[in-house]
Amino acid sequence: MLRNVLSRLREWIAVDDPEDRIEGSGEAIVSPQHRRSAEAERELERLGELSDDHDFKNR
Repeated sequence: MLRNVLSRLREWIAVDDPEDRIEGSGEAIVSPQHRRSAEAERELERLGELSDDHDFKNR
């Protein structure tokens, strides 16, 4: 019984093996609304400008 308690206590306290961890970019994880990259933002701005020009020409 004491052996089982010690075993469970070791499992509870144990730190994950660094080899088993998932590697990431190191960047903070934010909400999906704020995940756009700078390149995606530039593309959206470019498309918005094209749309504005198209709307202006059609008036």
